[in-house]
Order: sequence, then structure tokens, then C-alpha cells
Amino acid sequence: MRNLLALCACITVLTGCGTLAFKPAEYPLRDGLIPAFNVSGDVAISNAQPSAEPVIVYSYVGSQLSSDLQAITETMVQQTRKELQKNGNRTGAGGEKTMAIKVNSLLSTYTNAFFWKSNIEFRVTLGNGQTLDFKVPHTSGSLMQDLNGCIAEGVLVLLKDERVRSYLAG
Repeated sequence: MRNLLALCACITVLTGCGTLAFKPAEYPLRDGLIPAFNVSGDVAISNAQPSAEPVIVYSYVGSQLSSDLQAITETMVQQTRKELQKNGNRTGAGGEKTMAIKVNSLLSTYTNAFFWKSNIEFRVTLGNGQTLDFKVPHTSGSLMQDLNGCIAEGVLVLLKDERVRSYLAG
């Protein structure tokens, strides 16, 4: 009887649980977070993530959020373009530059009392053949801000990286 009551309680608790869709969205970066940098030539930023398969980006006590790496990468690409336009100082015609971004993972975990920690791992291939791997942590008091903010923090780290800045300026 006791086991039956425990089973019924578990079923009742888990009824509201399941996997929900997470649609990544731009989390705006405050002006001044990315110092201005020089850009010589046009820059084409592309999404290099071919996978649109669902991935879990958050899981805690039976609740899950899923998205796909292609959509997450596209959000990062769009925000990188905006930040490049906002913070890049055009210095002349230096030929076309390319950056291909591929997000390999985004995962948030609940730590305690309304506090989330996330990590985004991504690869950027520059037009000169250089491949750069990044793992960027982020923390927040809101799950949605944690996930979207982690993408934005990835953009911040990318555009502050001296190798990227040197490539764009050259």
C-alpha cells in the first residue's frame, strides 16, 4: 500500500513535467561592453552548424528545455553582426573577411535558490583558416536570461578576442 501511494504521488508530481521548447533570442549587450575595434573590409558572418536535431539545454527535476544548435548558432550569428556594426570602426577596403560560427553546446544548470549557471561552447573559423574554440560560462538569476545571456556573453568574448580583432583589422 505504501509503495502504491508513493507511486501515485510521483505520477501526480511528474504530470506537469516534460520537455518544453526553448527559442533562443537576443539578449542585448550594454553599450561599452565591447570596446570599439577596427575593421578593414566587409565581413560576412555565417552559420556553420548543420544540425537542427533537438538538444536539451536545461534539465532539472523532470523539467527540460530543448532547442537545436542551428537555431542557437543563428541567434549568435545575428547578434555578432549587430555588435560588429555597432562597435566596428571601418578603416577602409581590405577585402572581404569571413567568420563561420558553430555552436557545439549550450547547457544551463540550476544551482540553488534561483541561481543558474550555463556554458556555451562554440567554434569560429576565420577566413584566414584559423580555427578558434571557445567555452564561455555565464550566471544569472533567471533561466531564460541565463540561456540567452550566455549566447550574448559568447558574442562579447568573441569580439573582444585579440585574434579575431587582429584578423578583422588586417
